[in-house]
Amino acid sequence: MSYAGTSPSALPTTWQFRISGKVFRFVSRLLSRPSSERLPELGDDPIIFAANHASMSDVFFAIATLSDWKYPARCLVRYSYFANPLMGAFLRNVGCVPAGGGGTDAVAEGVKILETGFPIAVMVEGRIVPPDERADDGMGEFRDGFITIARTADARILPIVITNADRVWGSRAALPKLRLRNRPEVNIRVGTPYSVDGLADSEAIAEARSQMATMLAHP
Repeated sequence: MSYAGTSPSALPTTWQFRISGKVFRFVSRLLSRPSSERLPELGDDPIIFAANHASMSDVFFAIATLSDWKYPARCLVRYSYFANPLMGAFLRNVGCVPAGGGGTDAVAEGVKILETGFPIAVMVEGRIVPPDERADDGMGEFRDGFITIARTADARILPIVITNADRVWGSRAALPKLRLRNRPEVNIRVGTPYSVDGLADSEAIAEARSQMATMLAHP
């Protein structure tokens, strides 16, 4: 099992982004047996990656996959994660943007990034959702900010799921679990991009959730 390789939609990347990708590909393979699907051709349209959030290890797999695709989406990350100087410096170094509090506006930040030509990635639940707080489809409640960003920036939404990441780092665990044997399979699944034009907010959210639930059910 492995990452999928360069996407047909590849974008210019920085050396920091490429090095971070190599580091996190190593880390992800140390902790799991990761694989990713290939990113489809996305053209020049603004794109929002809408992803689930079940584990702190999501960052390992997200950065490793985006680097492998050579598709440097700017990740909107809860502002509180930037409070730690080392964590904050790392997140900024790989292009993450603080959003959702502390004087920041996630919608305004997302639109601004899309207008520069870069895609963005958003964890649509807005937080790590423990298993006992997830619905039957394996996810928590979606926040609607990504829909507002899509409407404002005339962007398409690409649903993505990371499966089994919480087997690497439990939602309430202090550290990831290092296994010498039987490392879990972690898969990055890619849905079909869609436009929110003509859809009510509830319909646009339902489309993302439907695609993501299907991918989670068939990892």
